[in-house]
Amino acid sequence: MADPTKAIFLSYAREDADAAHRIAEALRGFGLEVWFDQSELRGGDQWDQKIRGQIKACALFIPVISATTQSRDEAYFRLEWKLADDRSHLMAAGKTFIVPVVIDDTPEAGAVVPDSFSRSQWTRLPGGEPATAFIEQVKRLLDAPRKPALKPDLPRPPTLPPEFKQAAQAKAAAEAAAKAKPAVPGWMWGVLAAVLVAVGVGVMFLRRPEPVVPPPAPVTVATPKPAPAAPALSDKSIAVLPFTNMSEDKESGFFADGVHEDILTNLALVRELRVVSRTSVMPYRTTTKSMRQIAQELGVAYILEGSVRRSGNKVRVTGQLIHAATDEHVWAQAYDRDLTDIFTIQAELSAQIAGALKAALSPEEKVLLARRPTENLAAYDAYVKARQMALSGTTQLLESRTIESLLKQAVTLDPRFAAAWGELGRQIVFLYFNELDRSPQRLAEAKAAIETAVRLAPDAPEVIESYGDYFYYGYRDYVRAGEQYERLAVLRPNDASVFGSLGLIHRRQGRFKEGLAELQRAVEIEPRNLRYLRTLQQLMQGLDRYDEAAALQRRVIDLTPGDPIEEANLVQIPFFARGSTKECTDLLTQTKPKTAGEVSIVNFGRKQWAVQIGDWTEAIRLDGVERYFENPSFPHWGQDLTMAFALAAHGDQAAARVRAEAALPAVQADLENKPSATAWDALAGIYVLTDRKNEALRAARRAMELVPEAGDAVAGPGISLVYASTLAWTGDKEAALAELARLLRTPFGENIYSAKSSPLWLPLHGDPRFEALLNDPKNNAPLF
Repeated sequence: MADPTKAIFLSYAREDADAAHRIAEALRGFGLEVWFDQSELRGGDQWDQKIRGQIKACALFIPVISATTQSRDEAYFRLEWKLADDRSHLMAAGKTFIVPVVIDDTPEAGAVVPDSFSRSQWTRLPGGEPATAFIEQVKRLLDAPRKPALKPDLPRPPTLPPEFKQAAQAKAAAEAAAKAKPAVPGWMWGVLAAVLVAVGVGVMFLRRPEPVVPPPAPVTVATPKPAPAAPALSDKSIAVLPFTNMSEDKESGFFADGVHEDILTNLALVRELRVVSRTSVMPYRTTTKSMRQIAQELGVAYILEGSVRRSGNKVRVTGQLIHAATDEHVWAQAYDRDLTDIFTIQAELSAQIAGALKAALSPEEKVLLARRPTENLAAYDAYVKARQMALSGTTQLLESRTIESLLKQAVTLDPRFAAAWGELGRQIVFLYFNELDRSPQRLAEAKAAIETAVRLAPDAPEVIESYGDYFYYGYRDYVRAGEQYERLAVLRPNDASVFGSLGLIHRRQGRFKEGLAELQRAVEIEPRNLRYLRTLQQLMQGLDRYDEAAALQRRVIDLTPGDPIEEANLVQIPFFARGSTKECTDLLTQTKPKTAGEVSIVNFGRKQWAVQIGDWTEAIRLDGVERYFENPSFPHWGQDLTMAFALAAHGDQAAARVRAEAALPAVQADLENKPSATAWDALAGIYVLTDRKNEALRAARRAMELVPEAGDAVAGPGISLVYASTLAWTGDKEAALAELARLLRTPFGENIYSAKSSPLWLPLHGDPRFEALLNDPKNNAPLF
């Protein structure tokens, strides 16, 4: 019997029943109890009492908001909303009960909803199509334990603001809650991640380009192991720990995070300081470690911690600077001001920290610190919410749309808000680069936003950064992207993110030695920064430097204890390094799914692994069990095409043709709506299997025109690989073998073990020249 204390009540207008049903079924698919029944939309006292009882007993209340609910001034769902709103006022501050979901373009501003809905974090699920991130969020909310009551404040030295004791207590309570929280079965996604990386180009058509931002690490800190040599400790090095949100409205946490981010950005502009990035300090949000231990792990001399309390139009920001080696409180200050003075507070705090560390401020730095990005606080709120969501590392389309919507709110409220215009342009090109929206209209929107930002504030560091990313992600114009980051390096010479970005740019240009050195420098400056570690690990793997890639991945695992995805990422390296299938096979064999959703994930992973290792019979059997894995990241046409190649390898050409033709309409629609190299490659694969050789070659060439190796040395080789396999399938074995030989010695090209059983190279199987290439150890030796 389901636990009613963890039930979810879904409230919706009758016209939105289909969308609500999709949400309900998705949640139920992951083992969650949902109170939703279309058959009971009939009214009556008994039914009314049942609804009231469910709203009173449920753990979460999900109102489905839409244009329909906006247009209905009187309806039963409004009574449900009122009952939920009334119940929320009986709950402790900070408890999440209402989780609004918007299924269309209804804006948050001006929505006809109770106040408690407006104070909650909204999720956008167009048409009710669920996102995995949303389901995981709901599961986390249901599993969250009660926070222990805080003990009364203890006396503090009168020189320090009382917020610091409260902040420490809040951290300790959060740490205790985190330890008590049951594990979320994210390990299941780890299984899938490992397999889909390991299967390599054998399922090329399932791939998306690499994420713009690596997934965020769990907010935990491992027991430190001996770290690699770090730069000599500077007496002007500082880590700014996440500021504690002391507001009564715990939904204001985004504002405290925004203040923290702005202060980090300000301090990074002081040339004499070495400031640890946000990525490295965020895992310490709830830590109970001593200042000395934190400083040792981050390689800094000083720690800044603080808090933010927002109430009405007032704000209090506190900060204290601690010399970690001696635990001496070097500086402490509380700022009680009007909310409109928030930028002045941030500038003053940054300048005083620089002064306490004896870092001289140049006139240019003083000007940069004193800037006010906007005079409109509502615009700033929207911008900060969007920025914090973006910094979380999401690449999901639905979350990206929410970010974009918030940024558009910001620039509508303040058309002169340059940073928001720049961030808007950057977020749009992230979608474009990740092939989530490749329409020319979207690129034109990004261009207009970026040009507005540059016109308003051409020398602002955040605009320069957005401008560089615009060229990088929108046009793969790495020369102009590099020019912007070189400008940024002048303003932030000790910023690891600048080295990291230059490393990304130079590897795209094929300047691998430079890119490698820059990424190694970024890791040297911040040895615990997961983004730089992951990026360097990916580069080492792309350069066939597998031992170093494995060592870096172990460092990532040390920093993310218990993270199943990181553990899973390690097991695929032996496959590329020496052709070992044991690690991934063992992982899949030992995985025991429990819910229907978990069974689907594991079945999909096992099927793709069977394709990679050439077990066509098993792949076809698993495909018969479940034809499609329902997830927007893996479109049906990609799954169809992968199985079409498996059927061809199994000798069933007729079935392969039918399955390939099933993918054709969706691929053609994608090419019409958002043309991409991936879709052109898929079209080439369909044409190969349906014996349309000339059209297959044209499609593969078109993909290479969009992403040529000369323009992108990371993604380009994978596109060239599909062209080479198309040559093999269309009968030009000589040219295919020549290309394969080149790609085996090209960074991010082909791997000898991946190629051995890959259906892409099926026409070459048995050819002595093909076998010789794959048996030559030089073709898997380190490239640099």
